Amino acid sequence: MKVRTQDEAGRWFAPERLSARQSMTPEGFLLCEAVPIARTGTLVYDESELVNEDGPIIEGGQDGLVTIERNPDQVFRPETIASFEGKPVTMSHPDDFVTPANWRELSMGITQNVRQGDGVESDLMLADLLITDSVAIEEVRSGLRQVSCGYDAEYEQLAVGRGRQTNIVGNHVALVERGRCGPRCAIGDSEVAKTTDAKPQRTWRDRVMTAFRAKDEAALEEALEGAKTGDELEEEENDRPAKTGDSKTLDAILKTMKALDKRMGDMEGEVKKLTEDEDEDLDNVPTGDDVLEAERAAHVPDASGKVYTGDAAVLTDLRSRAEILAPGMSIPTRDSKVKTSDHVCACQRAALAKAMQTEDGKTAVNTFLFGRQISALTADQVATAFMGASELIRARNNAGGSRTKVATSDFGRPGDVAAINAANKAFWNGTRR
Repeated sequence: MKVRTQDEAGRWFAPERLSARQSMTPEGFLLCEAVPIARTGTLVYDESELVNEDGPIIEGGQDGLVTIERNPDQVFRPETIASFEGKPVTMSHPDDFVTPANWRELSMGITQNVRQGDGVESDLMLADLLITDSVAIEEVRSGLRQVSCGYDAEYEQLAVGRGRQTNIVGNHVALVERGRCGPRCAIGDSEVAKTTDAKPQRTWRDRVMTAFRAKDEAALEEALEGAKTGDELEEEENDRPAKTGDSKTLDAILKTMKALDKRMGDMEGEVKKLTEDEDEDLDNVPTGDDVLEAERAAHVPDASGKVYTGDAAVLTDLRSRAEILAPGMSIPTRDSKVKTSDHVCACQRAALAKAMQTEDGKTAVNTFLFGRQISALTADQVATAFMGASELIRARNNAGGSRTKVATSDFGRPGDVAAINAANKAFWNGTRR
């Protein structure tokens, strides 16, 4: 077996070649050569990502996004290239930068031989990634290929929603589902990185397991939200060969999700049934009497308050009561376009207003106004005041037509026939004045 020299393969001894850019070391580590880990050009950030203890570093546009320029003089700055040399490879981005305190937990490999690409790759920063963790190796071989750098940098505001990145200092290189730099920054299989590199299709379970291993809650939630139906998962399970050491774990996840789905369905059914039973019980609760039962109101097709059918009896009653309130008032003929209820209410309101012009009418109407203006009354209130005031005035008029006492001028008049004849004779003889 040929041993490759440093010129042929950087500084690595990896005799087992898996593809043009992937090899295995004698220990079983995965060597990924010439991986584009960064590029020049523009990157899009959310304003909330560019903050420090004093607040936003770059003011975002109306959509809250910031376009950051990353120029070649900064990406390929000697200090920047040197800062990525020997830095750890991680599964997804950790919450904090990699330090000696958490290196043992987060490191899945190392980054070496960092340099600027040539030719069509001249806008890319390349590096060789030696993946040393078995889980990370399996994920990469299964299709987890994109990479994203973790780094410190300074930012310069160019305009609202636009800035420039300077003084980049690397900390780690993360294996991710989707990197900010896009598919160009990914572990490739061919000699030259392309945006259309054929990669094994990553299944939903692959994404769940990756996020679980990386302890990436956001990625796990995203994978779960994009989960397929149970039938599709079963089909995927049958079509996809189980990974070594993972089949039991994946089967457990699948069974757990199916069980949870069934339990949720059963719970929704029980809640629906209980709700329907409760509604039915409430409808059939006996009250013991009909005191609490609301009295059904008469159907009112045109207005609130008293029902007006528009027949002659209603109009006759309206005219008679209006005459009591405001003698001599004429009731106008109803326009066919005007509702009967509106016509009656308008006539009642006019009769009340005219009655207020007399002292007796004002006294009767004020009894039912309670300090309110006639113009502010609702249809119900107008009808009540109209009926009440007309009844009150009617009672007063009837009381005035029935005499209950004798006038004092009646006393002293003759009470028998002889006295009446004598008075008449005196009258005609001119003796009575």
